[in-house]
Amino acid sequence: MKVLIVFGFITLLLVPTALAQQPCSQTVAQAAAQRAKAVRTTLLAIKPEGDGLEPELRQQIQKLKDKLAATADASLHCATVATTAEKLQNELQSLLNANKTPKKPEWQDDSNAVDDADDDLYGADLNVKVSRAGDKTNLILVVFNFGIVCGDDSMLLGYEWKQEKWIRVLRWQSDPDRTPNAFGDFFDYRVVQQQNSANWLVGVAHGHPMCTSNFGRFDLDFIQPARNDIPQKVLLHKEEIYWRDDPVKMKLTPDGLELRVSGYSRDISIIRRPGIYRYRISGDQIDRVQPIAMNGRDFVDEWLNSPWNESKNWNSPSELAGLEATHKIIKDLHDSDYNPKKFPNFTYGPVRPCSDSASHFQVEFDKGWWVEEKNDWRPDTPTFFQIQEGKNSFTMLSASDKPDPHCTGHDIMPKQ
Repeated sequence: MKVLIVFGFITLLLVPTALAQQPCSQTVAQAAAQRAKAVRTTLLAIKPEGDGLEPELRQQIQKLKDKLAATADASLHCATVATTAEKLQNELQSLLNANKTPKKPEWQDDSNAVDDADDDLYGADLNVKVSRAGDKTNLILVVFNFGIVCGDDSMLLGYEWKQEKWIRVLRWQSDPDRTPNAFGDFFDYRVVQQQNSANWLVGVAHGHPMCTSNFGRFDLDFIQPARNDIPQKVLLHKEEIYWRDDPVKMKLTPDGLELRVSGYSRDISIIRRPGIYRYRISGDQIDRVQPIAMNGRDFVDEWLNSPWNESKNWNSPSELAGLEATHKIIKDLHDSDYNPKKFPNFTYGPVRPCSDSASHFQVEFDKGWWVEEKNDWRPDTPTFFQIQEGKNSFTMLSASDKPDPHCTGHDIMPKQ
């Protein structure tokens, strides 16, 4: 029996129980792989039309993922607890003819072929990667990845050794009803072991494939695997903008996980800046913690960009109400930038040290509107943010339309 459960944007498919009750047979895995290869052949033969994802493509992509998962299930069904990741990867690679470059379909025009011609294929470059999760010998992760137009798509499967067999407790993939239908551009994950517990969860980050623009969107999700008849669930979902051409780095921390990307700056003259997403994990509680930026100007930018339920944790408690009001005003102004006749423009002015404390700095935030019909820039009153630097952290002290008289030092972050 297959059970379908939908959480937000993600479709979760629980493990079919029938396979777990069958005796081990390599023939079952071979048959499952043949079905997956047949679907992939069909998918490769489809010539995409336009920028959309046609229903036929959606159906075949989902069908391929189902068959790949079934192949992995069958292969793991015959594996022992001592089976190595390398052995399993080699087996799946052989069964699926994976980790090889496929032949071009007949419809592709060889006269216009280029080195990255497979970018126009759905199902190209099927890859499989199997790994053990750190020191957890009872946990195996399988990642399938294949090409789509202008990117790739990935699916993560997690298996746990229980009751003398491997049981799938995690399946993470894109929602087949959502466009773009892909977890690609980049795909990375880490298993987080719960302190003083046998429980674990996985943090997964991925980009959204696209054909244009250096900026794109990425998702970061923390997923708790299925436990004791309770299906897997998303504990936290975050979606942000990032610069697609720069490296993405994910690592475990002593109390959780950290992801670093190149994010976007509100200042059009800066364009991009380092983005730090660090989370402390305790049981089912996941909190974003500092550092969130590497300098004071980027701290202000991330403070403005983050939802208030995050930003409020980095404030002086005595100024909470006023800072919330400022945060909302600028967020509302930023969200109005799709007005074609009048849209806001933001820049950062000087970042100045202050004489009352070596850890006190002032960041000027300049805002205004570009009025298209008048072809003119209309400045508004600047906002002066007072921040305090700590150890690997910053605190927002206050925000005002007037500068602090203590903050008259030279600009320590002049823009080139």
